[in-house]
Amino acid sequence: MASNIDTELPTEELERQIHEKNRSELKSQGGFTDLITYNLENFAYRYLETTTDKSLKAQINENDIYVTSIEPDIVHALKWENKELKNKLIALCKKYPGSKSKELKVKLTLGSLVISNNQVECYSEVNWDQDQFSRENQNYIEKRVTIKFDDPLELRNTHAKYLEQVSEIF
Repeated sequence: MASNIDTELPTEELERQIHEKNRSELKSQGGFTDLITYNLENFAYRYLETTTDKSLKAQINENDIYVTSIEPDIVHALKWENKELKNKLIALCKKYPGSKSKELKVKLTLGSLVISNNQVECYSEVNWDQDQFSRENQNYIEKRVTIKFDDPLELRNTHAKYLEQVSEIF
């Protein structure tokens, strides 16, 4: 059976309708949250899973969507390529010599903060404060990148790229 070309939409019109549908879904209730959650959980699989933390799920605290894990093996953390972090972790190991250093843990966080309908901040953090992973003692490093966009499709198309940038600290 031959297709009726006259009833098919032109490619440009079809693309426009698809973009409008995607735009509408992102603007709907939970659209940004669903996109960000999906991306964060995929990145968590790649960057945050450890021997003890698997199948990580995003957490939501108001406009902050994030994933965390604990690296229980300081030796594994010392293999990361981030020189600034490596120096800080070596200094931490020197404070806890011998068998005490085997008990050291590192907290990893990857997240996105929805600032407005046109701005999202992607961030990552490595925290080695052994007292409840407090930020008060400045025992952490972080990386932040802000995405500003006029069209929600820009967020959909670039969010993973910015998560990749902030994940460089791991």
